[in-house]
Amino acid sequence: MLSSSNSPLYRQLAEALAKQIRQSLYKPGDKLPSVRLAASQHQVSISTVIQSYALLEEWDLVEARSKSGYYVCHLGGSFEPPRIQQKATNPEQVTTSQLIMDVMSSSSQPGIISLGAAIPASDFPILHQLKRSFAHVIRSQAFLGIGYDSHKGNPQLRRQIARRAIEAGIAISPDDIVVTSGCQGAISLCLRVLCRPGDIVAVESPAYYGLLQLIESLGLKAIEIPADPQRGLSIGALRLALEQWPVKAILAVPNFSNPLGTLMPDGDKRDLVALLNEFDVPLIEDDIYGDLAYDEQRPRTVKSYDTEGRVLLCSSVSKVLEPQLGIGWVMPGRYLEAIEYERFLNTSTQFRLPQMALADIMAKSSYDRHLRSARGAYRVRRDRLFDLIKQHFPANTRVSAPQGGFVAWLQLGQEVDATRLYMAAKKKGVLIAPGEIFSSNAGKFRHSIRLSYADEWTRERERAIEILAQLLPHAT
Repeated sequence: MLSSSNSPLYRQLAEALAKQIRQSLYKPGDKLPSVRLAASQHQVSISTVIQSYALLEEWDLVEARSKSGYYVCHLGGSFEPPRIQQKATNPEQVTTSQLIMDVMSSSSQPGIISLGAAIPASDFPILHQLKRSFAHVIRSQAFLGIGYDSHKGNPQLRRQIARRAIEAGIAISPDDIVVTSGCQGAISLCLRVLCRPGDIVAVESPAYYGLLQLIESLGLKAIEIPADPQRGLSIGALRLALEQWPVKAILAVPNFSNPLGTLMPDGDKRDLVALLNEFDVPLIEDDIYGDLAYDEQRPRTVKSYDTEGRVLLCSSVSKVLEPQLGIGWVMPGRYLEAIEYERFLNTSTQFRLPQMALADIMAKSSYDRHLRSARGAYRVRRDRLFDLIKQHFPANTRVSAPQGGFVAWLQLGQEVDATRLYMAAKKKGVLIAPGEIFSSNAGKFRHSIRLSYADEWTRERERAIEILAQLLPHAT
C-alpha cells in the first residue's frame, strides 16, 4: 500500500519502484509487472500506473518496448569521486566571510528553491506524532516544575539516549550524558573546555561551515586535514599534523560527513582511536547524521572503540526529526565534570517541555519506523539526484557517493567558479552552497558545490537542477 502523503499517487508509486530498482529487486533487463497487474498489486487505477511508468522512463530507469512492456534500464556507472588535496594546511585564523551569512539569510527567503540548506524533510508522519507527544506531556504532567531540571538534562531523555546509543556500539550510563542546546551547542561546550584562544583545532576538510564559524567565534586556529571522498578523514595526514603542530583537539564527522557524506571504515576508526591515545589528544566526534544510514545496520561510532575516554561524542535530533527542538547532547568521557561545569556557566537551564516530549517520542516504536522510512526516502532521493546530474550536467562532473544523510558534494569543471554559480542561481530563485564556505582558506573548493536532496523531488526542484546545469557555462 502507498502512503497517505500529499504527493500524488503516481509519484509515490514511481518512487517506490525506483527504490526497488536501486536495491536490485528489479535488475537491469527485468520486466516490470504489466500495467493491469501493477494496478491490482498497488490498488490504484491503470492511469496511475501508466503515469508512474512514464515518470520512471523520464528518470531513465525503465524503457518501454513496443508490444512487450516496461523493462529496467542498464543504469549508468557511478560517478568519479571528487579530488581532494591530500595534504594538511598550516594552522590559520578562521575568518567568516559575508558569503556564509548571505547563504544562511537567503535560505529563508520566500520563493527560493533551496538545494543548499542541510535541513531534514518535512513530509514525514513523525512530525504529527511529535505534536501529539507535546500535547501528551502537557496533559499528563500536572506540574512541569518550578526551578531547574537536572543540571545534566531531563533524566527520561538521557535514558532514551543511552538506550539508543547501544546501536552505535556505545554502552553508557544516562549519568554520563549531558543534554545541550543542539549539537552545535554540544561542540561549543567541548571546544571551550578543551581549548583556549589561539589554540589549534584539527578539522577535516571540506568542513561544515557552521563548525568553522564556531572555531572562529572562540578565537581558535584551524588546521585542515583532507578528507578522502570514499574513506573520510585521512589518518595519515592527521598523523603528520599531530607530529608537526601542538593540536589541542580534533573535530570530525566520521559517519556521513557534511558535506561529502562519507562513511569512515571501522578499521580507520580504530586507527583514529590509537592515534588519539598515542598523542594524548581528544576527539570531538560529531555524530549528527549517524542514524541516517541507508543500510539497515547503523554504523558504529569512533567512541565505541574508545577505552580511555578521549572521545567526546556530540549529536542531536536536528537531522532526523526537527531542528527547532534545539536539543542535543554530549557523551564527554573523561571530561564529564568539566563539561557539566561549563554547561552550568553558559546554559544553567533549558526548557523542560521539549526534552520531555522528545523522550516520549523516542520511547515509541513510531520513532524507529520513522528512521527506517527516512533512510529509505533519502536513499531514493539521492538516487534521483544522481539521475538528474547524469541527465543535465557535463560528463566531467565528479560527485561524492553518500551512504547516509542527505547532502552530496559536486566537483565541477575547473573553468566553473562555484561562487559565481551561486550568485547567478540565486537570481533565478535557486539556492546552493558554494564550496569555498567549507574551508578557512580563501579560494579553496572554488569549483565545488554542496547540494541537499532531503526534500521530495517535485517538478520545481527537478527544474532547479536543470537551471543550475544551464548556468554552468556562464559561471566562469
